Amino acid sequence: MSQIPTADADEQPPSDELFSGFSEFGEALAAHVGAEPHIRGAILTDAEGDPIDFAHRPGEVSALDLQIVGAQVEQTTLRAQAWCSFRGLGRCEILIEASHGMLLTSSPGNGSVLSALLRPIPDTDPEHLLASFAALRRRVAELIA
Repeated sequence: MSQIPTADADEQPPSDELFSGFSEFGEALAAHVGAEPHIRGAILTDAEGDPIDFAHRPGEVSALDLQIVGAQVEQTTLRAQAWCSFRGLGRCEILIEASHGMLLTSSPGNGSVLSALLRPIPDTDPEHLLASFAALRRRVAELIA
């Protein structure tokens, strides 16, 4: 009779449940991720790219990968926001599409950056994605204020 291999004590199986963060920021992110089934995770980082809080579907993206994404887009997002503000365009939401998914990013204020990873969606309505993400950015900005 063969035995089923046991997992290491440190190894956790992927979960379809939603990790909802550590603070009111994580709760707001989790509410958005939970309401939009195509979002893998969302993260709020500070001006240095360090995580403030995040929410994600662990079965789709790890906490570490989400934090790396947040750190990688932080400077680009802040520079794009500075450019938009300088030209009187207000807050901007950035949508980047690739074959393996999408990235939404924006700055809610005080040097923070909000980013979300999405799985590929056929027949995507970018206006809906951007409007929904803008609403999340405004909610996070209210929490920051």
